[in-house]
Amino acid sequence: MVKKMRKIIALLAAVTVLGMLFAGSFLGALHKPEPHGVPVAVVAPEPVTRHLRTALDQRGPGAFELSGYPSEQAARQALLDRDVEAVLLPQEGRLVVASAGGRTAATVVTQVFQSAAQAQGRSLAVEDAVPLPPGDPGGISGLFYVLSLVIPGIALAVLLSRLAPGLGLAARLGVLAAGSLAAGTANAWLADVVLGALPGAFGGLVAVSSGITLTVALVAAGLMKVVGPGGVGLAALLFIPIGLPAGGGPLGARFIPEWYAAIGQFLPIGPGAAAVTNVVHFDGATLARPLAVLGGWALLGLVLLALPARRPVGRDVREVRDAFAAR
Repeated sequence: MVKKMRKIIALLAAVTVLGMLFAGSFLGALHKPEPHGVPVAVVAPEPVTRHLRTALDQRGPGAFELSGYPSEQAARQALLDRDVEAVLLPQEGRLVVASAGGRTAATVVTQVFQSAAQAQGRSLAVEDAVPLPPGDPGGISGLFYVLSLVIPGIALAVLLSRLAPGLGLAARLGVLAAGSLAAGTANAWLADVVLGALPGAFGGLVAVSSGITLTVALVAAGLMKVVGPGGVGLAALLFIPIGLPAGGGPLGARFIPEWYAAIGQFLPIGPGAAAVTNVVHFDGATLARPLAVLGGWALLGLVLLALPARRPVGRDVREVRDAFAAR
């Protein structure tokens, strides 16, 4: 009875700690969004840009990074290349944003610069150069779409391990790749064709989606092989309660604590969401870093899968016992 009570107490403690981990991670990252280092292109003479920079730093030090551009065309290209979040033309009273790149960033930049213009008795017209699609007016589909790829990736690794535990490395990789392609294609079809939430780049969306699912599946499978059954829990904790908020959640990485965002840029969720956004809305701009992060995690999973299988302790004990019995 005492032993059973200890197990129950340990179970309750574990559930409590797990809940605190989820709450602390999500609320810690997202409960008080503040901009930091949001890049904005300014098309104006350097004295004007410098004056704006000083004024903004007085209101919120480090919230925005203003960079001067020689022409509107160059600044707009920087916006489409995902180098900046907005383009300000102060002398013309215009602001250009791209809400498809981040609804929070577009909203905050618009509010701040319109407020500054109004304080000077001026008006500021706003143009959305890359608007969100009608199927995703809130701008949150990309993030939760990535989550819909993470869960199948983990499930694929778990089910394959249980249904075919003795499968060789090459065959296992083939099944994981095929399953990831199937899941990525099906999810892209739903998001693009059926729901219209991520429209217009079906082929690229399939490729990125399959890559994200395969990355997660490889890491989960590798951890299970090295750590044992607990590896799947470790993968789930790493990718969901840590990776999801560290990637910026629905806000974006520039609106959560900087130390958390620094962690998130090396985990697959944030870069995966950025890859989806850039493929669907920005013609594949700035994919090198997100794909490098995903590729690094996929390589880690592959290395773990190639390591010798973990030997159960019970098996070692039985082998020693049988050896003595044979003497």
